[in-house]
Amino acid sequence: MTQDCRSLRHGLGLLVLLTLLLVCTTRVFAVPPQKVKAASTIPVWILDADSFEFWRDDHGQFHGFYPELLHAIDSRYGYNLTLQPIDGTTFEQRFRHHDYGLYASVLQTREHLKNTILSLRLLENSVVTASITRQAKTVRDLNDTRVIFRRHDPTQTLVKQAYPTLTFQQVIEVDSSKEDLQILRSGGADFYINEDREIGSPQYYYTISRPFDSLRITTSFGISPELISLRSNINQLINEWQQNGKLQALEEQSQIEFLRRNLVITPEERRWLQENRLTLWLPKNENFSPIIWKDNQGYHGSAISIVNDLRDLLNINVDVQFVDNYLVRMKNEDWPLRLADIIDVRDGAQLEGLVGPLLNWYNAYYNKVGQPFILDEEQVRHQRIGVIRGSFAAYYLRQRFGTDVTLVARATLDELLDTIDNNQIDFILGDLSSLEQALRGSDLFRGALKVAGLTHSSFQIGTWVNIDHPLHALLAQVHLISSYRHQITPPTNVPASTSLSKNSLQIISAGLLAALVFILSMMLMMWRHMNKNRAINRSIVEAMEKINHVHDDETGCHIRRVSAYCSLLARAMKLPQRQIRDIENFASLHDIGKIAVPETILHKQGKLTEDEFKQIQQHSVKGWRIVQGLVLGSVAENLIRYHHEKWDGSGYPDGLAGEAIPLEARILAIADVYDALRQKRIYKPSFSHERAYEIIVSSSGSHFDPTLVKLFCQLHLQFQAIYESQTD
Repeated sequence: MTQDCRSLRHGLGLLVLLTLLLVCTTRVFAVPPQKVKAASTIPVWILDADSFEFWRDDHGQFHGFYPELLHAIDSRYGYNLTLQPIDGTTFEQRFRHHDYGLYASVLQTREHLKNTILSLRLLENSVVTASITRQAKTVRDLNDTRVIFRRHDPTQTLVKQAYPTLTFQQVIEVDSSKEDLQILRSGGADFYINEDREIGSPQYYYTISRPFDSLRITTSFGISPELISLRSNINQLINEWQQNGKLQALEEQSQIEFLRRNLVITPEERRWLQENRLTLWLPKNENFSPIIWKDNQGYHGSAISIVNDLRDLLNINVDVQFVDNYLVRMKNEDWPLRLADIIDVRDGAQLEGLVGPLLNWYNAYYNKVGQPFILDEEQVRHQRIGVIRGSFAAYYLRQRFGTDVTLVARATLDELLDTIDNNQIDFILGDLSSLEQALRGSDLFRGALKVAGLTHSSFQIGTWVNIDHPLHALLAQVHLISSYRHQITPPTNVPASTSLSKNSLQIISAGLLAALVFILSMMLMMWRHMNKNRAINRSIVEAMEKINHVHDDETGCHIRRVSAYCSLLARAMKLPQRQIRDIENFASLHDIGKIAVPETILHKQGKLTEDEFKQIQQHSVKGWRIVQGLVLGSVAENLIRYHHEKWDGSGYPDGLAGEAIPLEARILAIADVYDALRQKRIYKPSFSHERAYEIIVSSSGSHFDPTLVKLFCQLHLQFQAIYESQTD
């Protein structure tokens, strides 16, 4: 008993000790960190380039992301940090030799992570191209072009490593964004390549393209060995600011201030803004995704982003008026800024005043699950078709069919859903992207509808400014700046209303309990709608499969088997369940772009011409464009666009190599080629399983991912079984 009491006392003593230790630890972490006094001034080397990260005002004062962040670090820990702007050559030399100090905006490359001391990640960037007049939709568009890189910038090395087959006609190195702008404007180069947030100023001179879809880089502080003791404190602050949103807020605010600084406003424009109010008219009911659309939370889209940016960048009040019958009203009113307009691009007069890029607009027919698909648009003639009142869909049907269709117009999509549910209409017609967005959030949709087919005609949507308006040049600037900014960092969907304040992007802090309740409620809603969203996705896939099958019966059989091969490989790799499900659902869409290839080419006997082969090659890009905006997810888009890329970089459309090719596309490449080898085609006989096996194995490391080829060797008999059991 005595021994038991002694043990109990020891146990209680240990418990008390642990409790005290826990309390003390909690208190240590609860109080602000103690300031650490630096012995002397610590230089912070930064590239002397005009960007949101760092710039000087007219008085020589420093502003931007890094000056503000360094001020916060200095204030908390008592370091005497001093910014030292230097040119690119000097920056590279100092950094390479580990000279004393901190280094702002160092890329986290494999070499840097191995040989230098870095802080936590600060910024994550994509690599983009900038041009005055040209676009680079794919990496291949950059072949044999004259390009500009920042001198000593690792971005050039990263691009060459990721795309080894990419060859430039000329590489020009510059020290600042001013130089690249001068060279581009003089015609001395075709493209400037850099990180998206470092592309230079003023941004509105540039056309931004994103050919390097999979290439992303991150930046952080570089730290000399003598200052390694600072690393933990710097990381602590970075981590805090990442968790509470301060880091992202600082990045966004720095971008806004930098863009506002570069906005060119003439005295006449300032006078007009002081004496007048700017009024914008936007559609009340129509959906013009991605420019503007409406759901239960309000209005969203690039037009809403422009409204908010007009307020932020110009520091003015903007009146927003939402009107019915927008397209009709627009034709009869003199509105200076048309944020949403649909045109036939063959009419050159309509292009006057264009300030933004034109976006393709696809219309889709929806009907009930179990009803026939639309294989020919003539099937809707003499049918009852529901549309949103005043929408472009109504205009399209009248132009296409005249009075041979019965139009049923309703004010909202919910009313249309009720109408089709009560068998008062046969189809719903509307913009595919907009309908998809709306149906996902509709409580009335219970997996009862599917995409029945697409219209054969397509139009384009864009943004215009009246060339006679006093603010034409300024509004065009704001639009392009806004488009640039939101290409780089997609905005939060903030509803547009007359009550929005100028600082609508400010972060409002809430209590932890309220946040937790909100998160739990959102998770519950997501769970409830998961099955519904899957049904929508499945309906879209089924519709496109039907369309593809009718267009090319050979392809229709092919896609079913390829989907089965992909499922087999994905499951054998033990990928996450969601990724496996997406691969299974969307692999069948990989050849959807062939519906845009003439049948005379698809079924041509004999060798294709060079131009015909180029048209065939475009099917992956055309398919990718078709599914863009449908919110099917990155797996679907990667499968469609990249399944013809090769491990050695010799594939198309972007010439990606190695692991830069998305994994799902590498899986599909093996599945697609195996089935194509086994099939009899117009241009080739069918190969045996053994011969197909040999070809795939011999292409390991050139066409295919070697790791996946090894897995194929283990599963090849199952591939054979799938082919033989699913061949018509």
